[in-house]
Amino acid sequence: MRQGVRKWASGIIALLLFSSLLAACGGNSGGGSGSASPGNTPSGEDNAGSKKPVEVTMITWESAAMNEKIMASMKKFEEDNPDIKVKLIPTPLDNYGVKINGMITAKKAPDIFMTGNDMLLDNAGKGLLYDWTELATQDKAFMEGFYDGVVDSWYYEGKLVGLPGLLNTYGIFYNKKSFQDAGLPEPKIGWTYDEFFTAMEKLSSNQGGVQQFGYYAPLDPFHVSLYSVSASGAPFADAIINPTKVEISDPFREGVEKYKAAIANGYMNPPTFDLTNAMSSFKQGKVPMTLQGQWVADDLIRTAPKELEWGYVPMPVVNSQTEIYDAVGWSSPATLKNPEAVWKVLKYLDSKMYEEVLPSTPVAPAAYQASSAAYYEALKAAGHPEVGEGLDHILKSQNTQPVRFLSTWAGKAYPFIEASWKNILMGKAPITELDVMAEKINKVITTGK
Repeated sequence: MRQGVRKWASGIIALLLFSSLLAACGGNSGGGSGSASPGNTPSGEDNAGSKKPVEVTMITWESAAMNEKIMASMKKFEEDNPDIKVKLIPTPLDNYGVKINGMITAKKAPDIFMTGNDMLLDNAGKGLLYDWTELATQDKAFMEGFYDGVVDSWYYEGKLVGLPGLLNTYGIFYNKKSFQDAGLPEPKIGWTYDEFFTAMEKLSSNQGGVQQFGYYAPLDPFHVSLYSVSASGAPFADAIINPTKVEISDPFREGVEKYKAAIANGYMNPPTFDLTNAMSSFKQGKVPMTLQGQWVADDLIRTAPKELEWGYVPMPVVNSQTEIYDAVGWSSPATLKNPEAVWKVLKYLDSKMYEEVLPSTPVAPAAYQASSAAYYEALKAAGHPEVGEGLDHILKSQNTQPVRFLSTWAGKAYPFIEASWKNILMGKAPITELDVMAEKINKVITTGK
């Protein structure tokens, strides 16, 4: 699900790869080129007037194995829709976003391409994406099948510019034996921050000069915002899409102080700690609790030692539930041909395809709620029903917060967080530095509008 960010080994090789992609996508009826190839006109008829299947092309950033499963499912779609032929255009993962954006600019983009929320909004702001609002409005029953709220961030200025496909959620994986040895009850949905910080303390140790933290996690203002909102305070950012301001409320400061104390006492890793090997250590039974995306459950089920007893729980609450999650999904170029055919493919991808593919590759819940049932059943069959229960609980939250800035000015805001945040958490800067940080970010937001 996650995009590769490695550099190409050679500029020449990169150029050849990119050129081959353009050549592969050029000439299909829905490639966004603005013209059709002689043998495949936009109407689905050839020059002699006989009916031919409309070809719908698509690109994903998934592995070859995942793509094979996707296309196996699409064969069933083609059987039910003989007037549509789905063609997968292979592409290396390296610099995926750069390649897709280049193809859109060159009017050689496929009909459907996988995208993240950030990439989606950036392209929408440039007017490069197809507006699905009309077809979505006509297909109310389908659109109501998504988890509440997950489609909201796929609108740009009132236009539906894509559909979410899979959801990334964030929660806590824990070692059951560590909790038992510490005399702690296992955390459950709805556990409190008081219980969370107490568990951090009791699960930490420093024996023989070897520091074991009770909780291993990266910590940013968006995660502390969960504490603030749950405690009836203001969120760090006031909107998921195009926030108008960031705010440091009293409950936010309270949350920062609690995390500061945990770091100072050795209950949680400091922000400078290298977390690269956290999951490897978790598998070895050396990490009691760690914040991770739900995708590591698949890896644990497949590769963790059989003797490792682990569980999963959503983030705790103060007074009320609030969550963060983000999505990857699908969009199409603004120059799209055959939107009705492409819409049929998109609907199948989001529903039946994920319903068939996710049980064998349980990496994430589907944004389309019914399609996640098979995924949750796969987790249950693997002996971890609590993962599916936790994810379903997260996705049904009535209050969600941004996981990061999605606006185009984000790159200008993050340096101010980097300059202040770590020092505040480690006690090297006063808590009042939070207000200075917020003021600088708000200037960026005002300028970026």
